[in-house]
Amino acid sequence: MTGGTITIDGLDISKIPRKEIRNRLIGVPQDSYLLAGTVRLNADPKQSATDASIIDALKSVQLWDNVKEKGGLDTDIEKIFLSHGQKQLFCLARAMSNPSKILILDESTSSVDAKTDELMQRVSNRSLCPLS
Repeated sequence: MTGGTITIDGLDISKIPRKEIRNRLIGVPQDSYLLAGTVRLNADPKQSATDASIIDALKSVQLWDNVKEKGGLDTDIEKIFLSHGQKQLFCLARAMSNPSKILILDESTSSVDAKTDELMQRVSNRSLCPLS
């Protein structure tokens, strides 16, 4: 199939500027990505979240103690030394720090261990999809 449309709340997304779509969707990719810079920048690239909401999100995914021990939100992300699973959890915390009506999970738990998978499922079901 080569045709079709994607509509969200009755709007054809091909008619909406790409920047607007990116501002309204949040995704957790299969392959986590982190930017060069601080924990704060990585948790909130748009710089719109409060420190408290970032910390709460990091606590929810059980990463805050590690971040706090290494120096807090202004620590360079590379100095935190996150494992692959922890990077996925961090991406989930990023999504929680920048809430959206639409969350896209791109097989975000496909390459993590069972414990991390369980935590991601629990947190995303409780925090990101409270009505499900």
